[in-house]
Amino acid sequence: MTIHCWKNFRAAIVVAFAATVGFAGGFCDTQNFSLDVVPRVEAASPEVTDERADAAYWTERNPDGERVLFSADEIAAFNAAMREKTETLKDLANEPVTADVRYGVATRRGNLRTEPVPPDGSHYDEMQATAVDPCEPLLVYEDSDDGRFSHVVMRNYEGWLAKREFALTDRATWMQFAAPKDFAVVTADRWWLHDEVMNQDALYQMGAKIPIVKSMLLVPSRAKGGALIVHEQPAVFDDDLHHGFLPCTANTFVRQGFRFLGDVYGWGGLDDSVDCSAFTSDVYRTMGIEIPRDADVQGEVLPYRIRLHGRAAARLALLRMAFPVGTLMTNDTHVMMYIGCDTDGTPMALQAMSSYIDDDGKHYLRRVVLTTLDYPNAKGKPYIDGVKYLSAIERTYIF
Repeated sequence: MTIHCWKNFRAAIVVAFAATVGFAGGFCDTQNFSLDVVPRVEAASPEVTDERADAAYWTERNPDGERVLFSADEIAAFNAAMREKTETLKDLANEPVTADVRYGVATRRGNLRTEPVPPDGSHYDEMQATAVDPCEPLLVYEDSDDGRFSHVVMRNYEGWLAKREFALTDRATWMQFAAPKDFAVVTADRWWLHDEVMNQDALYQMGAKIPIVKSMLLVPSRAKGGALIVHEQPAVFDDDLHHGFLPCTANTFVRQGFRFLGDVYGWGGLDDSVDCSAFTSDVYRTMGIEIPRDADVQGEVLPYRIRLHGRAAARLALLRMAFPVGTLMTNDTHVMMYIGCDTDGTPMALQAMSSYIDDDGKHYLRRVVLTTLDYPNAKGKPYIDGVKYLSAIERTYIF
């Protein structure tokens, strides 16, 4: 369902303020906010580093934060609906394939490229599409002219992957990774699995799925000839590895988002980290919600969205009153995740931030940070003025 702009925007906001909607948008106290107050534009770095930069600050103040919002069946329906809206999301196990398809599984963290060339070593490599975690199932098509790369299709992207970063197998074995009946989910920002057979470590990022058979992890590795080797390893669950998906709750969005706090900004997954849209998609994926990889597409396919118009104060009021924790705030190039309002009623977000602008020009911050929404954008206006969509899987109030 898509909600576009509505008439009499100010009247709608006033109605929202008059309504009693509990902890709308998370933890907001509507008495602390006036539509007529223009948000201040803060100078210098927008990063917030005080007591609010801790997940407990937010979870302890939300009495409804552990309520499960959606069942597994409801999330599966969300995923199917989003796949209908964008070709970037694939249900690989049921994806139509051509006769020349091969079946691959990533065996180590790799770089998916828009062209069959290796990374150039820079932080902002234009050929970098996204990172690929071990255990990712791949549909493999043509090889590059030099034989070093293959064109692959994965669950949320397609591009060129170096052959050394995946292995080929038969469809039956591949299906154990493409549609596992049981699985573990990485819940740490980054997690290393020691392969006991190959005596090597593999890096997994938040949201990665590892198949389980009879309480044993299926660990993939690549033989010298490029074939897949799968061996079993005991599954040990803790705060970093969860049996199945995490429950979809407001506090899960908060806790998982804060696990990335301070991590380096990784364009397209470079530097073994996340950019803005990888950050949000990884958080969502821990609960089984498969959103697109790119920021602009994320803003377009979630079940409930609204295109923003009007003054910054009205935009912030709408966010607080009508959208929950976990809401994505997107434009054509960036996405942030709303986590609620602080004690003073200030809406805040977590984001993987590359840079910010102040009177002295552009500064590269390059890490995952907590911010308000009124720091200056490139035009010197509150950042919320440049947000295009509010997008969520639910809303707390419907106009």
